[in-house]
Amino acid sequence: MPAKSRKNALVLSGGGGRGAYHVGVLKFLEEHEWYPDIVAGTSIGAVNGAALASGHNANSLWALWRRLRTDDVQKAGLGTLTGDYLLDTAPLRKTLQEQGWVNFTRLNSDEAAIHLRVTATEISTGRLHVFGNSRDIYPSKMRQEPIGLDHIIASCSIPLVYPATQLNDNLYWDGATVANTPLGPAIDAGAEEIVVVIMTPWEDEEEQKLEKPRNILQAASTMLEWALLASFQSDLKMFRRINELIRLQVENARLRAQNALLLQQMRGEQVDLKDEDGNGIPDIFEQKYHVLPEPIIVAPQEAIPVERILRYTKEGHEKLYRLGYEDARRAWRAAGKQIEGEQ
Repeated sequence: MPAKSRKNALVLSGGGGRGAYHVGVLKFLEEHEWYPDIVAGTSIGAVNGAALASGHNANSLWALWRRLRTDDVQKAGLGTLTGDYLLDTAPLRKTLQEQGWVNFTRLNSDEAAIHLRVTATEISTGRLHVFGNSRDIYPSKMRQEPIGLDHIIASCSIPLVYPATQLNDNLYWDGATVANTPLGPAIDAGAEEIVVVIMTPWEDEEEQKLEKPRNILQAASTMLEWALLASFQSDLKMFRRINELIRLQVENARLRAQNALLLQQMRGEQVDLKDEDGNGIPDIFEQKYHVLPEPIIVAPQEAIPVERILRYTKEGHEKLYRLGYEDARRAWRAAGKQIEGEQ
């Protein structure tokens, strides 16, 4: 896997059958020579992330998505008799194992294409657990261990809709239950430039309204939709607060350096204070402060129907793929980056 460079991180949100949107975004990024070194994914983002870590690119992943149907992911669950869950994910297990989506041997080896992070929520404690196939750069609670099929299915186990998944002697639900867009794990892994893909309109000034649920599946999907949005807004707010704290620390270091220089001059001392990075802080005083650029956030401008979370159709995939591509173009331009073919 890319051990030397961990610059680019792709954060993939949950969203079930809307995961083809991720692939459209990835296609645009690859066309602009932006390739992830790190992928942090939740739910369907964990599926797509595991595929990328296995060596897939936008083209080969899109070929898989074009064939993916609802019956390949879920079926009516026996749990409906006891009230535990509505749909069974046994078909998804079979699909990932038999249709070439994930190569777990490669994913967990030195040949892995990327540093992968997947999330799942421990039912008994409500805690978000992060699992990874490599060590983090910064101190964290990420669990480095061989990523297996149960890790991916656990990350996809939407409460009430799908059964909980047994993993490491604990039961887990979908990671999106508490954190849909794992910004933190991407940063801990060493990210410097982050692209976040969320399949829900997120702008604070845009009031989003979803249709009234017409059945229990739509009700569960709507509940998940609002959970996805709330977790992302919380993560982004925390990201910005941490960056602001770091900026204050940098300014404090600059002032301390200037005071030290003034005292040395008053004592008649000659000191060569190098500033090799040219940031105004002499290297001898500088600590390893690191302000990350604002994430590039790719999101739709209008809400995608919640029923798409549980439906996997060719028509739906193609529409979402095109939407993801165009939304990536819009976000790329808004970030001040050059669009291929535009002056």
